Amino acid sequence: MSDFFNGSLHPKAYIADFDANRVVALYKPCEVTSIPTEQLLTRSQNLLRLPYDFQRRYYVFPEGQKFFLLNRLDAPTSGLLIGCFDKNIATAIRQCFFNQEVRKIYYALTAYRKMPSHGTFLDCLSEQRDRNHLRISRGLGEKAMTKYFIEKELCLKENPLLKLHLQPITGRTHQLRVQCALRKLPIIGDKIYGDFALNRKLWAVLPKKRLYLQSCAIAFSYEIQGEKFLFSSQIPCEF
Repeated sequence: MSDFFNGSLHPKAYIADFDANRVVALYKPCEVTSIPTEQLLTRSQNLLRLPYDFQRRYYVFPEGQKFFLLNRLDAPTSGLLIGCFDKNIATAIRQCFFNQEVRKIYYALTAYRKMPSHGTFLDCLSEQRDRNHLRISRGLGEKAMTKYFIEKELCLKENPLLKLHLQPITGRTHQLRVQCALRKLPIIGDKIYGDFALNRKLWAVLPKKRLYLQSCAIAFSYEIQGEKFLFSSQIPCEF
């Protein structure tokens, strides 16, 4: 990767992995936006300090080189994002996401509830706009599916919690946050769907006031000119 690309990243972001085709796994910190809004192109909390073409969906370098960011994370969520510099590779990998052929692993710290050690969350989720704020709820929208495993049970200041291993099969907006909240497992630090009283109690004992949700691993195969490539990356969980 070029020094200029590294210098364009948010100071707390970094390149986790890349392959021979310059497919890149980027680490995005929490409270950093994956893609800027049109009103905040130069905001200091953007992942990349570069102009963004909203119609063609790529970042633009001063010399005209393009960088395609291929998935997104909510600003409060930390973890892995995938990008590349070639339009044909971008198209192939986006098709993998569309076909639900990308394996993703997240970890979440949630309120405690007695439940089976593993299972599947399945809901239909719908979107609503309230004064330009997006809210997701169970409704008549698209299907959302997530496999879960209980990683561990723990207790902080007499507050029982769960650390969940989550594998989203689909990629709906706010999917993991909403599906956990619907099952009385609100993710700690969630300012939209969370348990606000529990959040306040835990701020005194947790290391950061953040959403405790992180994308820690991603893997997929993509094909270019008849040749198949496997890309995978993983990072440690921060909590």
